[in-house]
Amino acid sequence: MQRFVLMLSFGFFCFMTQPAFAETLYKTYSNKRFEYSISYPKDILYPQGEAANGDGQKFLSKEGDASLLVYGSHNFNDQTLEQRYQEESRGTTAENQTKLVTYRVLKENWFVISGYVLGKIFYQKTILNNNQFKTFYFEYPKTKKKLYDPIVKQLSTSFKG
Repeated sequence: MQRFVLMLSFGFFCFMTQPAFAETLYKTYSNKRFEYSISYPKDILYPQGEAANGDGQKFLSKEGDASLLVYGSHNFNDQTLEQRYQEESRGTTAENQTKLVTYRVLKENWFVISGYVLGKIFYQKTILNNNQFKTFYFEYPKTKKKLYDPIVKQLSTSFKG
């Protein structure tokens, strides 16, 4: 009986502390120039410094095999979100046989495309707001799918712009 109570107490402790622990694993990068933000796993992806023009930042894994690019751009050509979506979701062509799009969705002010590029998994989310495109593009090895798939979910839900 004591063992059961101890196990139950330990399980309750783990359950109660999990959200606090999860919060400390992620840090938020905010971009002032394009007014977007994203939460990234601070012990897995490391910021490489904001771009000189202030449009975004690159994050790399310790091994350098995974990369996250987060950036904004002005929509100088007044491209619609659907036009950008169609352009970005083009897959393999005779000229470009490296990109295979396996998932894509277009919503009112954002889109997502995902698939494989050069033997890696990629995931891209783009938001159109105030005539600016805000994008994150994450690429990681297929062999680390278990590690990075939950991170993709967090990146996607935390990306605001």
